[in-house]
Amino acid sequence: MESFVRVVRAGSFTIAASQLGLSRALISRHVSDLEERLGVRLLNRSTRSLSLTDEGTAYLAFCEKVFRDIESSERGILRTRTEPVGMLKVLAPKSFGAAHLSDAVIAFAKQQPRLQISLLLDNTPYRGSYKFAERGLDMVLCFSTPSRSAMVEQEIAIMDWVVCASPDYLARNGRPQTPADLSSHDCLLHLEGTENDSMWRFEGPKGPVTAKVRGSFFSNTALALRKAAMAGLGITLVPNYVVRDDIDSGELVSLLPRYRPPPRPLIAVYPRASVVPRKVQAFVDFLKIWMGQQTPVRHRLNGRVALDA
Repeated sequence: MESFVRVVRAGSFTIAASQLGLSRALISRHVSDLEERLGVRLLNRSTRSLSLTDEGTAYLAFCEKVFRDIESSERGILRTRTEPVGMLKVLAPKSFGAAHLSDAVIAFAKQQPRLQISLLLDNTPYRGSYKFAERGLDMVLCFSTPSRSAMVEQEIAIMDWVVCASPDYLARNGRPQTPADLSSHDCLLHLEGTENDSMWRFEGPKGPVTAKVRGSFFSNTALALRKAAMAGLGITLVPNYVVRDDIDSGELVSLLPRYRPPPRPLIAVYPRASVVPRKVQAFVDFLKIWMGQQTPVRHRLNGRVALDA
């Protein structure tokens, strides 16, 4: 088809062959093959001139439309590599999405009006497949994930966790002084969050400490654990962003000041590809900056977590 269009526009098989870097004989063969396949004559040929038949005129218009559509589609594809366009579908944990991430997504949507953004809040698995293709996902945000060669993992931020309880619960049951004291308290536990949620880990003055806890209230979302703690049901271990305002107001009390739960990384996971979609990288870059502006920025230094002022 391109050979045919070039011949018509150049008015010469020889010139068309030169433009395409092909032999004159091959260009002539291309046009002849087209005519044979279509069953019509496209060009009237003479030793001195070429002219289109009626069928050739109609077919020329068709070819040029096809080439315009191809060019338009290619420009659209190339544009996705330079600017965020299309649909961005993100899966995130329920509590993090509702309490924190939704504000970031709204801010990003205002910044990127050409993007359609879909935020799904669910319990992102700590192990196993995220089923990107089946669910049409572009990215999953999670707090822990196994490394997989088929996936790309980018650390967004380091999230602090806190052990806390209501003043009412502490008045009735006393305040634990060490992680070992937690064994005699009612604890509010994550359900199917990690492999062993009944083991709470801390960094203490003399190194790592592990406490085995028990309780009668379980949930797979930190928002429910926060409400249970505020109702005086027990002591819970949740991300700091979930209870920060409650601790500031005194409705919850932070416990074990000498023992700190290990911070956990917030990770963006997406399928590995030769070129990262611009919409995905744009959201990752935006989220890193946004998270740093909302809370003190943590980063890794020689395998340890450091805090920027």
